[in-house]
Amino acid sequence: MPHWLITVLIAIATALATTVVSSLTIAPRLEARNRKIQAGHQDREQFGRAVLAVLTCGARLAAMRIPDDASPTVRQALTQELDRWRQRVDDATRDLSDSTAPLSFVLPLREVALRFALTTRLVWISERAEDSKVEALIELAGLAQGLYFAAWWRRPRRLRCLRRLIAVMDDQESHRR
Repeated sequence: MPHWLITVLIAIATALATTVVSSLTIAPRLEARNRKIQAGHQDREQFGRAVLAVLTCGARLAAMRIPDDASPTVRQALTQELDRWRQRVDDATRDLSDSTAPLSFVLPLREVALRFALTTRLVWISERAEDSKVEALIELAGLAQGLYFAAWWRRPRRLRCLRRLIAVMDDQESHRR
């Protein structure tokens, strides 16, 4: 048997052994890790959608005024739209408070995210006037959007958003007491 054939057979056997061992030991761990990473990304996307829903629906609620001279049909349609936006804000704040996405952020941002989620929900279910609630939610959601979902090159702005968000949450919590 030629020497080159022995070398080729040894290379083939080594490749097969490496493939079998890695597919039985390493691949399952990588797949499990991949699922965890994907779940974390999906949770962050859901968190981002909820923040954006609070921001957009809150802005709509703040801007919408039913005209005094509106016909009953228009008045009813606008009232239904307002109710739908209120329900969307309620669902979004509930999603924020139930979300596990803040747990995937790094430590200082994790604590702020958990506090943000709780603060938005408590502001929405508080007994304040709706205009006050909507104004507070818009400010909170805008700062959270700038902090968690801004581009990486806007780090100085993100730091300002972090400081301002903490200050606003402190202020909201002092209103609650």
